Amino acid sequence: MKKIAMVQVLAGALMASAVLWSPVAAQVKSATASSEIQDERALRWLKAMSDKLAKANSLSFGVRGLVPIGAPTGQFINLLASSRVVMQRPDKLFVQARGDMFPSDIYFDGKTVTVIGLSGKFYAQQPAAGAGLDTFAKSPQPGADAVAPFFDVLTADPYASLTKDYSSALLVGQSTVGGVKANHLAFTATAIDWEIWIGAADNLPRLMVISYRFPERQRTFTVEFSDWKLNAPIQAKTFVATIPAGATKLESKPEVLPKTK
Repeated sequence: MKKIAMVQVLAGALMASAVLWSPVAAQVKSATASSEIQDERALRWLKAMSDKLAKANSLSFGVRGLVPIGAPTGQFINLLASSRVVMQRPDKLFVQARGDMFPSDIYFDGKTVTVIGLSGKFYAQQPAAGAGLDTFAKSPQPGADAVAPFFDVLTADPYASLTKDYSSALLVGQSTVGGVKANHLAFTATAIDWEIWIGAADNLPRLMVISYRFPERQRTFTVEFSDWKLNAPIQAKTFVATIPAGATKLESKPEVLPKTK
């Protein structure tokens, strides 16, 4: 299926017109004025992805993305972020967060959340006794700003989390993301527009773009997934935090970014 193309650049003028090549594009055109789209194909692809992730006892993957941060100028500037994520159900998580933001290692063992700065000089820790991964996602925690942009794919039911309060679903077409052919889906929900690219052959998420419609300005998060491993053996020590000797404990809580629901 061809995607919507923008063509016709005329000399000296920045002019473009949409050339609608597919039935999906026709739906977009007819829906902009009045109705909302309920494309069952998009929902089926999202459900297939959700079921595959939910059935996995363990997951690991890489993440690269752009995280918007408010600047003194009043605009949002984008910081580069990268992470390695390892999860084991029902209550284990390790995130190696790197990039332009606060580089840190985040440990959740079902009892405690621990964030250790890459320098080893600072750490934050908070009890979370009896909390599963879904509870961890819903409450302010140290390191939540590094986890929030992709956490919905780790919940017990990603489909329920991602489609909560949704109003429109659309299969846009197919793209190639990181060398993988992927189905491009678009959704709208309360105060959120978001898109996801799901591998056509493996049903795994490859890219997400999430835009939050706030009254003042719009934040857009971009998250790219890679190196997926499902049900691979994970050593227990992966989720054990060792606080460096002499490290100072930070009491303040970092900002919690909105999740895709």
